[in-house]
Amino acid sequence: MGMTAFGKYTKFMENMMRKNVVILNIAALLILFSFYGCSIADQANSSLDSDSSTTPSPTATTHIVEMTGNYEFVPSSLTIKQGDSVEWVMNSPKPHEVASGTVIETEDGKEGVPDDLWNSGKMVSGSFTYTFNSTGTFPYYCDSHVDQGMVGKITVE
Repeated sequence: MGMTAFGKYTKFMENMMRKNVVILNIAALLILFSFYGCSIADQANSSLDSDSSTTPSPTATTHIVEMTGNYEFVPSSLTIKQGDSVEWVMNSPKPHEVASGTVIETEDGKEGVPDDLWNSGKMVSGSFTYTFNSTGTFPYYCDSHVDQGMVGKITVE
């Protein structure tokens, strides 16, 4: 004799419950593995963070460059080692900034072209520090006073 309507309904519900359990288990495993993947990515990124432009090495030196009221960086040219920092210190009643990039001649005079490695923003006091983790030559300027020749260069060996 065949199954009753209630029996068929019960069998149908049992099958649906099994499918739901399987789907929920798969979803739980996917979530678990996605967190595991994030954990691995965080570990990989944490080693990059320790090499960031703001973390000096244990043997690093901080070199001082003064921003003066005579529209100059003193010294304007500096050679340092990879991992060293440069601290630009305000020594002027006039506001200055230090931005990485080159200076070009235009019809209206000199103009700074930022390369976005660093930019202190306008400063009226205090200092700004940047750590050089790459070798090369890094020109910089004061955007407010580039026409007065307030430019400099850091060479990293």
